Amino acid sequence: MGKIIDPLKELERISSLGYREIGNEIPQDRVPIGYFCPYVPEEMLDAAGAFPLRLMDTSIPMANVQAHLPPNCCHLVKSSLECLLRGELDFLKGIVFSHTCDAMQGLADIWAFQNRHPLHFNLMMPSNLNSDRARSYLKAEIERFKRFLDIHLRPITVPSLQQSIHLFNQIREKISKLYSLRRVYPHRISGHHFACILRAGQRMLASRYLDLLTQLLEAIPPQEDRRRTPIPIIVSGNMIHSPAYISMIEEAGALVAVDDLCSGARFLRLQTREDKDPIEALTERYFSSFLCPTKYGGPTAYLETLLREVEKSEAKGVIFLFYKYCEPHFFDHPDLKKALDAKGIPSLLLEVDDPATSQEQMKIRIQAFVEMLSSIS
Repeated sequence: MGKIIDPLKELERISSLGYREIGNEIPQDRVPIGYFCPYVPEEMLDAAGAFPLRLMDTSIPMANVQAHLPPNCCHLVKSSLECLLRGELDFLKGIVFSHTCDAMQGLADIWAFQNRHPLHFNLMMPSNLNSDRARSYLKAEIERFKRFLDIHLRPITVPSLQQSIHLFNQIREKISKLYSLRRVYPHRISGHHFACILRAGQRMLASRYLDLLTQLLEAIPPQEDRRRTPIPIIVSGNMIHSPAYISMIEEAGALVAVDDLCSGARFLRLQTREDKDPIEALTERYFSSFLCPTKYGGPTAYLETLLREVEKSEAKGVIFLFYKYCEPHFFDHPDLKKALDAKGIPSLLLEVDDPATSQEQMKIRIQAFVEMLSSIS
């Protein structure tokens, strides 16, 4: 009989692994390819036989990046390059960048100059999604990406891509159920564990992630809980930088009912149609919902999306969790705050850098914000 694995403990373990440790767990029949952004279609990497590994921020002393980057770059850019220069990512066979913010575009050039990986691809996403030519442009880029993978990994067939699309759609359905379960039964899965679940999915084989999510949902039957229901809020920003941030919010008496983070619920917006040509479907999904302020979907796209999420989740407040120096998010913040204020929805802006620093000060600010929400609820 095989060893019985607790799915939650296994997901928590995977979320805590360093890059070298992840490299040691990659199946031998998979080619490890790093990427940074959900604009890179994981489904295509999976169908080509790759192990897609999303590079996320990590707490690491900055000893080498100062010679390559200006100081006003976000922690994701700095820590990722530091890991590259230290050899932490030498197990990767390739890296895929997408055309997003200025810092990430600059990092793509610096990364290529280091010549650490044999494969390097820049996916040139259109910035103005409302342009008449944006769809045809993006489809051509996705087709170019396919040709790159066909040549350097293994040919992507229509059935293999359809299978991968179905796999990731199933994952999104499971994660959506977890979000719903937490809203109704907030004490079933802690904020810390939920953040670990999401983070683990960025650093393991999709088929195994789906199995663990399935086991986890089966192991957490809905049960009535008489404990006090926390105050529902939304966290909006870049990524789930560290489970510690979600823990601080929930320890203060709030519940992250839903989030608007690119490593969180925005992933659910990438659900892909399975009843049409897969390349066409992958192209279409990037135009069906707002994903990121580095792309222009209209002057009110971000605002309308956030207000819709607030209304749907019945959130009492919004916490903006932004990387320090992240210009696209900070440019949009004044309009978002103004719209929330007009509807009487309090908000708090938290600027984060290294997830291992300044946590005590942040904890005090979060506690004060949640206490204010409690007094007006």
